Amino acid sequence: MARCYYLDYISKGFLSSYDNDEYVCKLCGKHFATNDPQVKYTCNPDYGEEYQRCPVYRDRR
Repeated sequence: MARCYYLDYISKGFLSSYDNDEYVCKLCGKHFATNDPQVKYTCNPDYGEEYQRCPVYRDRR
């Protein structure tokens, strides 16, 4: 599975559920819920490299 290299998973604690956890983009600092469509289809797609189309990823330099 392709995945954006700048997407980090943040667990809210030992007993937290997956729904309370979040992702954060190291490039722009935006926080995403684990069920956010942008994470599912762009940052962490099931196949392909859709994250390369993200404007923040393309303009990272």
